[in-house]
Order: sequence, then structure tokens, then C-alpha cells
Amino acid sequence: MRLNDDLKYFESREFKDILEKYESALEAGSALYMDADELTDVAEYYTMVVHDMDKAYRAIDIALDLHPDAVDPRIFLARQMMLQDELEKAYAMCDDVPDQQHREVLFLRAELMVRENKQKQAADYLMEQAQHIHEDKDYFFYDSAYIFVDYHDMDDAYTFALKLQEMAPDWFKTWELLSEVLLERNAFDEALGYIEQMLDKDPFYIDAWHWRTEAYCGLADYPKAIEGTDYALAIDPDNERALELRAWTFMRQENCKEAHRLYERLRRMNPESEIHCLYDSYCVFDMGQTDDALKLIEESERLADGCSPEQAAIYEHHAHILSEKGQIEAALQYIQRAEQQAAVSDGLQDNIQDFDYYRARIYADNGNSDEALKYIEKIGKKGIEPIASVIYQGAQILFEAGDYSLALQMFEQLIQQADQDFAIPLYPYLAACYHEVGDTNRCLQYLRLAVDNNSPEMKELLGYLFAEGVQPIEYYDYYYYKIYGCWPDPPSVAF
Repeated sequence: MRLNDDLKYFESREFKDILEKYESALEAGSALYMDADELTDVAEYYTMVVHDMDKAYRAIDIALDLHPDAVDPRIFLARQMMLQDELEKAYAMCDDVPDQQHREVLFLRAELMVRENKQKQAADYLMEQAQHIHEDKDYFFYDSAYIFVDYHDMDDAYTFALKLQEMAPDWFKTWELLSEVLLERNAFDEALGYIEQMLDKDPFYIDAWHWRTEAYCGLADYPKAIEGTDYALAIDPDNERALELRAWTFMRQENCKEAHRLYERLRRMNPESEIHCLYDSYCVFDMGQTDDALKLIEESERLADGCSPEQAAIYEHHAHILSEKGQIEAALQYIQRAEQQAAVSDGLQDNIQDFDYYRARIYADNGNSDEALKYIEKIGKKGIEPIASVIYQGAQILFEAGDYSLALQMFEQLIQQADQDFAIPLYPYLAACYHEVGDTNRCLQYLRLAVDNNSPEMKELLGYLFAEGVQPIEYYDYYYYKIYGCWPDPPSVAF
């Protein structure tokens, strides 16, 4: 089941009545009789919301005293073993459950396989079990998919989502599942189709507005993304997720001032959130307020206490700030922490970053291009990435650090070997480098190629050379005028 479904259930009148009955009986010391699933729900509440495992285990003990063969409390205990990485104990406890065909037993067994990096085996196992499911098979596919969603395995989650769609194409939960999975797969246009169906059915469903905003952010349609937060905040003016998405969208638009204003509000709303401190630190850092950014990232780190889902990002940003302040050794120590954290967090995802790029950036940003190059060469020797990709990223690091001569050598090395598709993104970099080293004719040559090929990032990389309002398509003509004092004949655009 989705985590959000659990949390919504804990807020329901039904669960609040169960919790009140349980706590009142304990407080009064009176005899207590409740169903095993109700007592397990209480234990889950103490685990997920209150974070009090002693209270959780007490509820489970009562459940097993009253219902020795009940499945739910046994599964709860087995899952706790799994979460503590005691997989052998978890398997043994799973095997001891009397009803081996209970769905929760099947789901736990599959999740244990995923924890062992046996995703394909887990998916095959659930598909095989599905053949024997005759009641509520749609829910079986739905819950199976979310096992993989929880572990960021969107390929297998998508397989189950498609199975669910075959069975129940017009079911609201099918649209929910497909929306979430497609967003994670960056299939934003496709996700929007299901999101809009949900909103047609229920325009007050605030999660759908959140997903709509995420989709439009992914498509870089920021006005539409902001519009989604407008609707969400009209439904709930203090909705934390809507405010987070609104702030994030402003950050994507480089409107750090407005994003910072929202993150200040979010920090007042939820002062225990290390995430709000982290993102506010990004904002004020980009606003040039390095000392304030440092205070915020230190607060984020304190609140996270080493346990944040964004722990690696916290360490990375702390390193970036320290590097900006010239504290190279301290910055490198934080990159080491980030690398160790990422190895733990990404172990099931097979997408661990190469943190030597960060080390190269720290040295380059502090004027030591030679040391930065050593790390770029080290990455290349690992043979994990194509060498052209390594050189490209290394050249970008040196370019952003202001070593245009060395960056130019690397970009020229690439352009001599690049095919047309790979060359197009290089043109703006080469134009900027040649401008910075004083070779205006070569700058003009690459400006022509960048404009003719509609290279990406022209405005970001070259806009500083021109007055505000000059469009990328006009860059060649305006630079030509800057050099020669007249417009090219014929000009590229009409004036």
C-alpha cells in the first residue's frame, strides 16, 4: 500500500476511534479485545507517526496474545527485521506464518527479494502468484506495483501498472499509479493524460494538482506549473506540498528571491524539516549570501542527524559552500561524506555518481586547474563513461571556474572528433571561450554555428555578451556589429 494511503487512514475517523479505544483501555487498565488487524494498525501508527517502537511492539504483543495465528502482527514483526537488514530472520518469520498464501505474506516475500537486489525474481514471483488470485486482482497488481515504486524500480512498477490498466482502465487508482510511475520515468506528457482524467473526475483532489505541477516542471512549462499550485492552494491555502512545489518552480525559473520567501514560510510551518533548510540554502547561496547559506545548511545537517533521504545532497551543498569560502580541505571532507552516503542510499538503484567530478570542481573553483585535471583523467581511466562524456564534463567544470584557455583546449579536442549531434551543444561554449581569450573572429564563427543549429543553452552561456532583450537568434548580428561597427550584409534578422 502507498505510504500516503497509510497516513490518510491514520487521519480518518475510523482509525481515530480504534486508537482511542486502545489507549483508553490501556490507561484504565481494563480488559482489551480488538481484532489483530486493528492492533497492527495501531502498531503501524506508533511506528510511522509517533516513532515510538516500544509502544508499537506492545500493541503487537497484545495482538499475538489475543490472536496467536494472526497474519498481520507476524508480518509486522518480520518487516521490522527486514528494515533492520536481518533478512534471514525476516525470511524465517515469514516462513512461520501459518497462511502462506495470504497476500501480505506474498508481498513481504517479494520485498525481501528486492532488498537482496533480486528485482526480476521478485517481479516474476508476483506475476506467478497473480495467476492464482481470483478476488480483488486489481488491488493485487496495484499493491505489487508499489513495492517496486518504494524501491525506485520504475521499470518493474510500470509492468504491474500496465497489467492493472488491462484489468481496470477506468479505475481512479489505475490513473494514480500510472501518473506516479510515468512521472518518475520522466514521461511527463503521458502522465499528464492520466492526471487530467483524475482532475476531471475530482477537481478537488489535491495530490493530482501536485502531480500536474511536477509534470509541467518536467516539461519546463513553468507558468502551467505555477497555475497548478494556484489551484492546490485555493483548495488548501497552507498545503505544505503545494508551497514546496511552488518554491521549487520559482527556483527552476531562477527567481530565488520569491523561492526564498516561500521557504522562509515553510520553515516557520515545519521547523523540523531539514529539506526546507536545504532548499532555502540553495536560494540564498544563489543570491550571493554565502554566510546565510552556510548557517542554513548547518541547520539542515543538524535536523537531518544523518538520516535524511537528501543526506548526500546536504553534504554536497555543504561542500559547495565551503569551497566557495576557500576551505578546500573541509569541502573535500564533505564530498567524502556525500560519496559514502550515496553509496548506501543508491545501492538498489545502480546509479551511483562519480564524486571525483565534485573534487575536480572544488580544485578548479579555487584556481587549481592542474589538480582538477588529475581527477578528470582519473575518471577517464576508470572506463565507466565514454571518454568524450568525461572530457565534456571536465571542460564544463573548467569553463564554469573561469579557466577559459584550458576549457577551450578540451572543447576543441571534442569538436574535432564529434558528429553533428554531439557538436551542436559545444558551439556556445566555444563561442564564449574564444570571446574570453580575445579571438573575436573565431567567436563569431561559432556564434554563427550556434544560431544556425539552434544550440541549447545559448542564452545561459552567451547572454551576458548582449543587452537585455537581445534574443539568441540575433546574437551573430549583434556580435558582428560590436566587432565591425556595422550589421552583416545581409543581416540574419530584420531590424
